[in-house]
Amino acid sequence: TDVDLNIDLINGWNLISYNLEVEDNSTTSLLASIGDAANFINSQSSGSATNYGIYGWYGSLQTLDPEQMYKLNVTEAVNLTITGVPVDVASTPIDLISGWNWIGYLPQNAGDVGEAFASVGDLATFVNSQSDGTSTNYGAYGWYGGLITLEPGSGYLLEMSAPGTLTYPEFDGLARLEE
Repeated sequence: TDVDLNIDLINGWNLISYNLEVEDNSTTSLLASIGDAANFINSQSSGSATNYGIYGWYGSLQTLDPEQMYKLNVTEAVNLTITGVPVDVASTPIDLISGWNWIGYLPQNAGDVGEAFASVGDLATFVNSQSDGTSTNYGAYGWYGGLITLEPGSGYLLEMSAPGTLTYPEFDGLARLEE
C-alpha cells in the first residue's frame, strides 16, 4: 500500500532522507513536488546535482537511495511529498564506514536513538541531526544528548569507530504512546 512521506523543508539547507520504495527514484521525480524551490542536492558518495529550472536536474547525482541522507538546498520553506511503499526495514541493512556516514532513517515511525543503533553497538559513537541536536554513545551507559528520537524524513550524520552494518528495528507507532 502506498503512503505519503511529507517533509517540511526550511529555507536553505536541509538534511533529508526518505523511507519508501518508489517507482522512479530519479532526482527529478523525487523532488518534483517542490519544483524550482529546490536548487541543489548533495550526497556523501554519489555526487551532486543542480536544478536548472525548465532544463531539469544535472549532475552526477541522478538517483536517490533510501539508505542515504542528502543535503538539499531550497530557496523557500516548502513541503516535500514522496509517495511509495514502506521500506522493509529488516531486509535493508546499511553498510557503514569508519568515520562519518550520511544515513537515511528507514522505519516508518519515530524511534529511540539507542534502539535505532543497537545493531552496531559501541561502534556508533556520535550522531548529529539538523534540528534536534546531537547524542553521544557512552557504551554501557547509553546514548546521551539532545537528540533522543530519530524521525522519518530526517537525515543523520553518524560517526563510527570502525565499519559496521546498521539494521534498524521496526518501531511500532503505538509503543511510543505507552511510554
